[in-house]
Amino acid sequence: MARFFISCVLVVCILSGTQILYPMGWAMASDKPIANSPQPSSVISQKADKELAALRQNPEEFRALVTGVQIFLGRFGYGLGPYTGQLDQATKDALRAYQKKTGLSETGDINFHTLRRLTEDDSVLSRIVPFLPAQVARLEEWDKWVEAQGSWMLKEGNTDDVLHTSRISCMREFQRCIDSTASLVNASVPQLKVHTHVYDIKEWDDDKIVSFPYDGEACALSILRISRKPTVITRFVTLQGKPGICAKVKADDQQYLLKDGQEIYQSLKMQKASAIQQILQVAQQPGRPSKKE
Repeated sequence: MARFFISCVLVVCILSGTQILYPMGWAMASDKPIANSPQPSSVISQKADKELAALRQNPEEFRALVTGVQIFLGRFGYGLGPYTGQLDQATKDALRAYQKKTGLSETGDINFHTLRRLTEDDSVLSRIVPFLPAQVARLEEWDKWVEAQGSWMLKEGNTDDVLHTSRISCMREFQRCIDSTASLVNASVPQLKVHTHVYDIKEWDDDKIVSFPYDGEACALSILRISRKPTVITRFVTLQGKPGICAKVKADDQQYLLKDGQEIYQSLKMQKASAIQQILQVAQQPGRPSKKE
């Protein structure tokens, strides 16, 4: 177990050029990972390969790295085990088969691009797909108050890098909507964050509720809109790049719809199952023709 931990740490160290960090504000827009380095991928690759070359000169650390690679390949179905920490012929053959399957250069050796793909594929297998709450909207007392809950999905299609589920309460008397959101960030170490948006109401008529822009989150402005018939709850988010922690944020406009969590769960579950099928190497049974990759 200790060796596995050391191996994974070393893989992260080699990939340090692509590590991510999160801004201080954990609102919807800023929950998404932001690249920590503006360097081109070629520069990052060269730097990582130099670090890897130096690591090869330290037998103990390189053996730990090889063990980590063997664990990944064994988990993906490439027939390795027990894990020796030796870059032997079986490990080279497994690396070459993995590189072929993933479209990498078939070197049979450890390099930056292979390490990056191994860690990406491992994160897919380890990714959490939580069961999200059902969508509920209570609009019976529209003239006084409105409540709703559900999970947010990008209008263009959801991604499971960050999952958001919210409960929204609007009180006409106070001209405010309070949106309490829990966000699950599927990073290398999954994190759960809870944050609250307080929207001041700009319009509340028989058909809709529209808020003023909310600027209490890092790197973004957001507007909440609730349509009565049909019931559609939308959050419009404008990402803003500016000096400081938002310097690397790409300006963008996004539209989120409050959807049924069970529907999103089933969709993400199917996406993960499909991705796993692409990652795992399934041994062919004798007498059966092999399928094309």
